Amino acid sequence: MSGPRPQWLLMAGHVPADGTGGGIVRYTLELARGLVRGGEVDLHLLTDASATRTLPDLVGGGRSVPMPRVPGPLAAAAERGLLTRVLGDRYDVVQGAKHLLPRGVRARGVLTIHDMLVLDRPQDFGRLKRTLLARPYLASLRQADTLLCVSQATRERLSQWAPRAAQDAAVVPLATSPSLLAGAATPVPQLDGRPFALVVGDASARKNLPVVLEAFTDVVRTRPDARLAQVGPPAWGVSSYGPHHAELLASGHLVQLERVEDATLRWCYENAAVSLSPSLVEGFGLPAAEALDLGSPLVTSLDPALVEVSGDRAEHLPADDPAAWAAAVLRHLEAPPRERRRPAVSRTWDDVAAETVQAVLGR
Repeated sequence: MSGPRPQWLLMAGHVPADGTGGGIVRYTLELARGLVRGGEVDLHLLTDASATRTLPDLVGGGRSVPMPRVPGPLAAAAERGLLTRVLGDRYDVVQGAKHLLPRGVRARGVLTIHDMLVLDRPQDFGRLKRTLLARPYLASLRQADTLLCVSQATRERLSQWAPRAAQDAAVVPLATSPSLLAGAATPVPQLDGRPFALVVGDASARKNLPVVLEAFTDVVRTRPDARLAQVGPPAWGVSSYGPHHAELLASGHLVQLERVEDATLRWCYENAAVSLSPSLVEGFGLPAAEALDLGSPLVTSLDPALVEVSGDRAEHLPADDPAAWAAAVLRHLEAPPRERRRPAVSRTWDDVAAETVQAVLGR
């Protein structure tokens, strides 16, 4: 490696200028912050042109390298091919935080594997995206010198598609963001003073919202005062709400909140009677970890990643059994009030960053 500190380029072209978005955006920002705090590498950020000025400030340091301006559908091609001319040989490490690595760069290639959805569930993606992404994704993970899986469950899914690559992949689990754990919580007026259940995630098909919405139609027959809060970004693929969505939304029993601040999300976790993670497939299941770290009772599906993250600290139910989910929600809604004590948080993003550097550089 050249110089006193390795030159580390984190590909962050998917992060918008305001830093909002889903789990991979949160991963990229929190990892960048952890790398800056750790001080072991000299961080550079490959950014969308609109985020060139703001992103370094959002993560507390690092230098910005703007991506070439290309139409959205061609972004994958740009990251795989055109960037080679932009990056040259200036970096010791180039890390892809979302699916892709550039071809032909001499730097050590690092790819984070969040999940294998584009291959396991291509029906969740639009035709153009799955056409343009699947092959480059496979090529990138075979090209990478270091693969970082966010869970053992994801590493096992990787082994189905690239057995040799999976053998040497490191598992680096994620953590709850410091901004969720600190500072004041902001109440949600529609929920404040009401009993409610919480589900955090978008409305893509794998999130399995229809089973929770169907369960909640049973819940409100017994507890008409109850609400279901859905917090998350807009769906990135085909939305799936099921047949009960309009009914619950019209009656006010479903409260949908998009792009909320962490202070609001924290309040939801801390005040929900129960948090629900009904997903069919997760790579890690960050909302489950967040719920536990903020002291919320938790019910998850039997998805391997969710069970891995939550263990015996949560109740696990079949993803296709609305009656079981309704019964679980009612148990928590009707449980006697008790003082919640937030457990000690045993894992931080500084741990994630340090383990990432260890996996890549061996130190």
